[in-house]
Amino acid sequence: MITAEKTFWELIETPADNVADVTELIHWSMNYDIKTGTPYHLFLDLIGYSFENFGERLYQGEPSAVLGSLEMDLIGKALIEYSKNPQAVEDWISLLMIKADE
Repeated sequence: MITAEKTFWELIETPADNVADVTELIHWSMNYDIKTGTPYHLFLDLIGYSFENFGERLYQGEPSAVLGSLEMDLIGKALIEYSKNPQAVEDWISLLMIKADE
């Protein structure tokens, strides 16, 4: 099955190696209330994706509210992954957002 045909959940469960850390952060962030912000929202703000695509920051709260040591580790790994191949990560994020709306 090609990526475009997969559902959001199938994509989350079987990410490509070059987006595995970002996907792990996304999956972990599902434990948070989206209304108050998630570590993934903070990541999107840090890489400039949220402002570039939505015109504003997504995370409006105090970072310490969602950043424990595990979350900092996940964001750090996702940032390293992003630094190695930003276009692949941004394409992955965009695909997941499209699939989440289907």
